[in-house]
Amino acid sequence: MYKLRWYLRLWFFNFSNWLRNRPPNMIQQDFKFDLFVSHNAQDIGWVKNVLLPELEVKTKPPFKLCVYSRNWLVGRDIADCITEALALSRKTLLVVTNEFAKSEWCQFELTMAQHRVIETDNDNVVLAVMEDIEPINLNPRLRLMMKRKVYLQWTDDEAGRRLFWERLKQLLRSEGESLVEAMPSTSELQSVLA
Repeated sequence: MYKLRWYLRLWFFNFSNWLRNRPPNMIQQDFKFDLFVSHNAQDIGWVKNVLLPELEVKTKPPFKLCVYSRNWLVGRDIADCITEALALSRKTLLVVTNEFAKSEWCQFELTMAQHRVIETDNDNVVLAVMEDIEPINLNPRLRLMMKRKVYLQWTDDEAGRRLFWERLKQLLRSEGESLVEAMPSTSELQSVLA
C-alpha cells in the first residue's frame, strides 16, 4: 500500500471528480420532501397561510414541504428531527427574519444546513429574506451566507411577490451547485469576519 500510495491518491482523485461531474439523473437519491422550511416560530403564520398554499396547492405539480409544526413527531429530540428533516429533503429554505437571526434554534438549523452542504457538496440552501435584518442580529455565519448567496427578497409589491414565487419555484426545480467550485476567497472571508 505504501509503494502504491500515489497511484491510490490519483485514483481516488479521479474517482471523486467523476462522481462530482456525473449528470444529475445518474445520482440516485430518493427524498421524501422537496423542501425543508427552516423558520422562527413567530413566522409560522406566513409559512402556513402563504408559503404552504402557494407551493403545495397552487403549484402544479405540487412541492412536498417539511414543516416542523406538521411533520415532526412530538417527544423526539429536536436536534434529531432537524438532522432527519435535512437528510430527507432535497433543498432547505431559510426564512430569514430578525426573529430567525436572534433564535438559537434557527442558528442551529442554519449550521446543520451548512454542514449538509459540505457533506454532500451540493449547495441546496435557499435564502428568503423577509425583512431588513438589523446589523446587531447578523452573526458572522449568516452575514457571510447573505453576502455570498443570491437570495430571495420578500416585498409588499405585487409584481415583486410574483417574481419571488417564480424565482423560488425555479430554484426548487434546479439542481444544487458544487460547494468546492464556489469557495470564497481568503480576503472575502476576512472582510466578513472583521
